[in-house]
Amino acid sequence: MARADLLLEIGSEELPAGYVGPALDELRRRLESFLTDHGLDFERDRTATFATPRRLTVRVHGVELEQPRRTETRTGPPVRAAFDADGNPTKAAIGFARSAGIDPSELQRVDTDKGERIAAEVTTGGARTRDLLLEQLDLRELVQLGFPKTMRWIPGDELRYARPIRWLVCLLGSEVVPLRLAHLEADRVSRGHRTLAPDPVELDEPGVYERALETAGVIVDPRVRRSTIDTEARRVAAEAGGRLHEAEDLLDEVTHLVEHPTAVLGSIQTERVEQLPPEVIVTAMRSHQRYFSVEREDGSLLPNFITFRDGGDRGLDNVAEGNERVLRARLDDALFYWNEDRALSSDDKVDRLGRVVWLEGFGSIRDKCERVSRLAVDLAAEIGVDVDAELLRRGARLCKTDLATEMIRDGKEFTRLQGTIGRYYALEADEPVEVADAIREHLFPRSATDRLPEGPIGTLIAVADRLDSIAGCVLAGFAPTGGQDPYALRRQALAVIRILQDRGWNLRVEEWSDRALSAHPEREVGRDEAARIVVDLFWGRLETVLSDLPAEIVRGVLSVSDLDPVENVRAARALAGLRESEAFGRLLDGAKRCRNILVKEDRLAEEALEGPARAAALRETAAIRWERWRSTGGTAAGAAFDPGAFTDEAERALHSAVVDRLEALESARSRAEYADLYATLAELGPPIDRYFDQVLVNAEDPRLRANRLGFLEEIHYLFTRFADLSRIAPR
Repeated sequence: MARADLLLEIGSEELPAGYVGPALDELRRRLESFLTDHGLDFERDRTATFATPRRLTVRVHGVELEQPRRTETRTGPPVRAAFDADGNPTKAAIGFARSAGIDPSELQRVDTDKGERIAAEVTTGGARTRDLLLEQLDLRELVQLGFPKTMRWIPGDELRYARPIRWLVCLLGSEVVPLRLAHLEADRVSRGHRTLAPDPVELDEPGVYERALETAGVIVDPRVRRSTIDTEARRVAAEAGGRLHEAEDLLDEVTHLVEHPTAVLGSIQTERVEQLPPEVIVTAMRSHQRYFSVEREDGSLLPNFITFRDGGDRGLDNVAEGNERVLRARLDDALFYWNEDRALSSDDKVDRLGRVVWLEGFGSIRDKCERVSRLAVDLAAEIGVDVDAELLRRGARLCKTDLATEMIRDGKEFTRLQGTIGRYYALEADEPVEVADAIREHLFPRSATDRLPEGPIGTLIAVADRLDSIAGCVLAGFAPTGGQDPYALRRQALAVIRILQDRGWNLRVEEWSDRALSAHPEREVGRDEAARIVVDLFWGRLETVLSDLPAEIVRGVLSVSDLDPVENVRAARALAGLRESEAFGRLLDGAKRCRNILVKEDRLAEEALEGPARAAALRETAAIRWERWRSTGGTAAGAAFDPGAFTDEAERALHSAVVDRLEALESARSRAEYADLYATLAELGPPIDRYFDQVLVNAEDPRLRANRLGFLEEIHYLFTRFADLSRIAPR
């Protein structure tokens, strides 16, 4: 079947750089989905995308020029309902024939598993791709690409896009597809660079797109443009006697700001480089101006920057001078902030924090720092971290002081330097290095992939600060709901989990969440409800951490465990590692059969509960039964059953197998050797399998039946002391 390339270009005023990449991906997805939904084949792995600030373009290779024809047999109502007593078609048959596009006389009869029905041979497809595009492709819907913000620019028209759309190109091979959008009609004419080649660019067919636009001063492939910018920036930096300061995110942004990048080298006042921290200078250049920094081999800054002009190389000296003038003003502001803030002592900044509200009704930021200080010291004692308590208290009290400074509070683009600038101010105020480092590090990690704090003081403050924030925000009624998480509590909970795992710190999160909650006044949400929400929040993040494991394994461990992220993750991974073994599979089968019998006999009280309440009841009961097993050596396991009343060798064998492994299980649990623990449990697979093969639990003798049910109840809770095995399917 004949094929051709399809090119669609949406030309507009300049799009914000951050909008371009996601919108281009969505445009490709939507266009490919349209073709697929209409049965049109194409070379999916050769689809090409192009983008500049003024255009989003997709070129689909090898699109069929006509839908393939397909014939299928479509069944309708039963024959008895399709014809009356005289054999004439009923309304049902006539309607079915009409929907199939045939005359009722052409209806057939076919036998199906639901009896004899009428049927019709229906041929679909055969439409020309160009006609389908014209008749079925809704451009108004297609251009709704999920932009964060959109605008209307045509009076009386509700069409919305990130910026006004100015032209459309749609070609199928060499043929124009004149799609319409508002007052625009697609043709074969694109636009070149605004200043280098403003004349229209006529495209003969999709394959010439890149070359035609390049001739008109536009590098339409963002990958080529990115590589060009990177190469040119490194070349200019080397000519200036330095190297490019690596900034991948800035490189991505500049790529989507220009169509024809030309590098420009500018100068910074040497005294500003000497007077200000390098992070301040780099931030001033990157935040609004999108300048690249130049550094020496030792990482110190050279008094130069590199920016990119969207256009040719005429008048570059004037461009450099204008950029230098703008940067001077920003660095003058930064120097003012820097000098004003250094005039204050650390304690002056703490006093200022007392006038900054953290959350309405929950005190000031200084109050928060005091709570964090107490919590961090208690955490150090609980975990056993060898740290100077006075340095820890000082670090916690000063950790937010840069929020009271001019640089962070009023510096706008410098707010991202929170922590970093606080460290500089602490060192300027002769605070200990450990305290200064903690001010910077306690904010790590800022994202799911960001670095973690390194020093023990900063790490303890990082955990305490997040526990305090989560507790206060939940009490204030700001818990995450659906896609809403205004205070990033999910991210903060994940940060705590990552830190605890990295350090190997065992922490009972329920207990420490309660301690954090008790330091706050009770407000919108009751303390018990807040505790439940906080625990659920951490459970949810733990499930995210373990998302590479089967969900049933994760639930099997988390549903019966105390909330200790380090132990929870170790246990889940160890359990997943044993799932493939035959013995463990037999154990899982036995645990499931055990639970099913007990549920049928209404012997599991926690089954009536849901969610955290069920998990808490199950943990408590399992812990009590486990202690009973250990304290009696399994010989007199309370009123639940009497080992002396066993009558079958298989139940005696299972009981002995459990008793023989009690100490090994307890030893593995106390050492947190979960692979050994679950391997020991797996050894019970064969005896429990034999038990169910040879023992009739529902014996006719009531006393024998009650004893066997009691034994199974104890076995069930023995298993659930370590994992809810009954919820896990064997492989």
